[in-house]
Amino acid sequence: MRALFVSLGIILLVAAQVAHATDRMPAGTLEVIVIDPGHGGEDTGAIGPGGTTEKDITLQIALRLEETIEEDLPHVNVVLTRTDDTYIPLKERTAIANRVRADLFLSIHANAAYRRGASGVETFFLSLEASDNEARMLAAIENNMVPAEELDIMDGKKEVDELTSILWDLTQTETHHESQLLAEFVHTFLVEAVKEENRGVKQAPFIVLAGAMMPAVLVEVGFISNPEEEERLSQKDYQKKIARAIAGGILDFEKEISRIAYED
Repeated sequence: MRALFVSLGIILLVAAQVAHATDRMPAGTLEVIVIDPGHGGEDTGAIGPGGTTEKDITLQIALRLEETIEEDLPHVNVVLTRTDDTYIPLKERTAIANRVRADLFLSIHANAAYRRGASGVETFFLSLEASDNEARMLAAIENNMVPAEELDIMDGKKEVDELTSILWDLTQTETHHESQLLAEFVHTFLVEAVKEENRGVKQAPFIVLAGAMMPAVLVEVGFISNPEEEERLSQKDYQKKIARAIAGGILDFEKEISRIAYED
């Protein structure tokens, strides 16, 4: 009898988690969007040749994106993982999105490279396999900018049991296509708006995207290591342009999800 109750409890837990993963967007309408300004606090992220920090740029763009979404999608509630210079552990960022039952999770970052002339924008969605060596190296850099104890989330053996692992696999299967779709819409708008090099939509094992039970993407809005892009990223009007482009991609994603839901 005890085994029966345990089994029943597991079934109910699985059902609840699946409902969370599949019932996020009634009729394709977005209700809650979580915006994650990359880095913060002691984690400065990349630093440009002029001293501009990634953590400051990502926060400024995130705040402008919040304003833009509230104007363009007034039915959406926007939640930021941080609103000031605070360090938020990577796992806590998606945990915030899960707690508020977000429909989308979008993490904002600025790229860096040893080659000062590297430029352009790229957008990522989660995959355990990276699209190419550059994507793999970028994920490794971002993932290693946190304490070592946070890096075990991709392992699945150190801190999650078999049931959680199964739920992880299920959720990622349900959201993987939607994450790719969101990345493509956001990236298309961003490339058109900023007129910078199109580095494409890619996949990579970013810890900050792991665990999200909703479509989740990471946007690299430019190379802070490039002096010209560093200057542009620091400009209010350019930040607004980026925010407007990302919001446009989100709006088109919502329309597509609504169309799919209507056809189903």
